[in-house]
Amino acid sequence: MEDKTQLTTDQVDAELTSLVGWTRDGTLIQRHVELANFKDITAFLQHLVGTIAAQNHHPDFSLDTGTRTVAVSVTTHSAGGITRADIDFAAALNAWVPGGRTP
Repeated sequence: MEDKTQLTTDQVDAELTSLVGWTRDGTLIQRHVELANFKDITAFLQHLVGTIAAQNHHPDFSLDTGTRTVAVSVTTHSAGGITRADIDFAAALNAWVPGGRTP
């Protein structure tokens, strides 16, 4: 179940120290994932969709095929900011490693 407890800026910044690749931009956290090839893009997008389903949390994301980059941003709109659910989503998304494997 999603924990929509809103976090302070200091709490978010502290959490981001252990979330490789994620940064805060106002009321959202974001990550740009650069991928080596189409196989990795496909594997990452499958992991993203699986994470969305498992976490019941829905980020904004876009794919730039020219740069092989997926941009993901997440916030809890109903809370008006970053919550524990956003941090949990980012951590779950970070479980993906190139080659499509999850630890």
